[in-house]
Amino acid sequence: MQIALIAPYESMRAMAQEIIDERGYPIRVYQADMRKGVSTARRAIAGGAHVLISRGGTALRIRETLGIEVVEVRPSVFSAFAYIHSCTGPESRIAIVGYNPLVSICTPVCDILHRRYRAFELLHRDCFDAAIDELIAWEPDVIIGDVVSVRLTRARGLDCHLIESSRETLIEAFDQAVLMRNNMNRHHASEKKLSAVLHCAKEGALLLNGDKRVEEVNQRGCNLLHMMREDVIGKPFDAIFPDKDVNAAVASGADMQNTLTRIGERRFILDLVCSPQNMEADSIVVLFQPVETIQQAETSIRTKLVDRGFYAKYTFDSIIHSSNVMRAAIETAKRYSMTDSSIMIHGQTGTGKELFAQGIHNASSRAKGPFVAVNCAALPGSLLESELFGYAPGAFTGALRSGKTGLFELAHNGTLFLDEVAEMDVFLQARLLRTLQTREIMRIGDNKVISVNVRIIAATNRDPQEEVRRGRMREDLFFRLSVLDLEIPPLRERKEDIPRLFLHFLDRYGAKYRWRYPPPSRQFLRELENCPWEGNVRALENFAEKYVTLQGLPASATASLARTRDQADGEQGSLDAVIMRHVRQTLDREGGNIARTAARLRVDRNTVKRWLAKGAA
Repeated sequence: MQIALIAPYESMRAMAQEIIDERGYPIRVYQADMRKGVSTARRAIAGGAHVLISRGGTALRIRETLGIEVVEVRPSVFSAFAYIHSCTGPESRIAIVGYNPLVSICTPVCDILHRRYRAFELLHRDCFDAAIDELIAWEPDVIIGDVVSVRLTRARGLDCHLIESSRETLIEAFDQAVLMRNNMNRHHASEKKLSAVLHCAKEGALLLNGDKRVEEVNQRGCNLLHMMREDVIGKPFDAIFPDKDVNAAVASGADMQNTLTRIGERRFILDLVCSPQNMEADSIVVLFQPVETIQQAETSIRTKLVDRGFYAKYTFDSIIHSSNVMRAAIETAKRYSMTDSSIMIHGQTGTGKELFAQGIHNASSRAKGPFVAVNCAALPGSLLESELFGYAPGAFTGALRSGKTGLFELAHNGTLFLDEVAEMDVFLQARLLRTLQTREIMRIGDNKVISVNVRIIAATNRDPQEEVRRGRMREDLFFRLSVLDLEIPPLRERKEDIPRLFLHFLDRYGAKYRWRYPPPSRQFLRELENCPWEGNVRALENFAEKYVTLQGLPASATASLARTRDQADGEQGSLDAVIMRHVRQTLDREGGNIARTAARLRVDRNTVKRWLAKGAA
């Protein structure tokens, strides 16, 4: 049974032939790029080839057209590293264009070398021209790619550096192809055993027979064990992994998952799958990989959390201000960002507490980590607990079978923003305090402790010390969260900011709706400064949107805003009393239903709850 390599370019063909001559691989070499790869593959199969090897787009085209598996030669990570390190600088704009194998190798290299880059992945032929057009528009300094992208870019008059495969990646593909050929030559049961091993390409894999000896091993396993394949085959399992607990599980036929074990000074994570489906009853598959690989994967996953929206988009430059009091608050926040201590932000609703939290995160050493925000008032205690800490599979009725990762884990190496923290129930406050003390969490229904490295920024629109005095907030949690404290002034205490903010919001909503509006007069802006702005910046923004929508407002509109508090005080008592009275009357009309009350008042449920609690205090 023959093996055929279809090399997309000449230097790969020559290197492959040299390796074949040196090592005696039973492989025949053809040269054809993606355009002629399928016809060449058909010719190789007609000539007796049962296993095909190729690279990148050529491998993809053969696989999709002929419906057969193709052993893929990966681009060399060392070639990518050497070129990017030596031929680019920190300010270079690097375009990575090609199929996924190339993109997945080059992007981590750019991250490690702190290079500016953008990936243009080629998914299918219909998107090629669009990808190159987008690349040209980006105006890169350097372009790196595979065979297809080199051809496409050079057709546009661009210079693209080809990231070639290396001897090591060719040898790895050849070894895998030889294993596939040997598997096809065996009887049906042995074929399934070897397929199970080959399926674990990213981990070391051993296949044990009934005597607990190694029947098969993949190349990754040989590399991790620092042993030749012929030295591993037939070796007793306990001679490779001497761990007594692991060998006891092998002897008893018990599955194991995520087990920490050692070979000398090296640590591995090991899984045992005893009697896998469609295999002999006494067969055991052993999967293992270094602990460092798991840690690197975790870092990569957490980095990709930015794509899921767990990032801070605002900086201190996003805070529009002219007043000295706001400038002082920002300077304090900038000092806080240089530390890793917990911060308690206090300010009225609409003053921009989350804006400050995001600014602190982006100015800190955690800026490249995730920023995860949760409104503690928006969820009941049990649901908030599962959101914060996650849960194990089957922890409770309705839980996901796969379990759930909590926000503390998602915020690892970043910042967790707890908005309205004073609304959290006392039981959950105790658990939060424990996490802050130990920097460890345990998922609901689980028995494993997970270490987390998270900075906490908490915020509340209530006086936290008053909440402690009333027993609504644990004193020890308050002191743990308020290592550093930040007071955000209300809008009425920074009147100089009002005109500038209002004009900013006018520009925003004018651009959003593409509506023209008359510019406000100086008198109009001065009148805005005299309004109480109970809702602070949020209320000012709403007023600006109304101004744009109505294409201007009469002077009486600001006069109405200014009279709101005084009129309420003079006619029916304090403004708070008027609001609470109105909330309770609406609640009575809705039969005590908070959701319908909130809908009628056009506010959220938590606002209704806060006013009811305020009235009961």
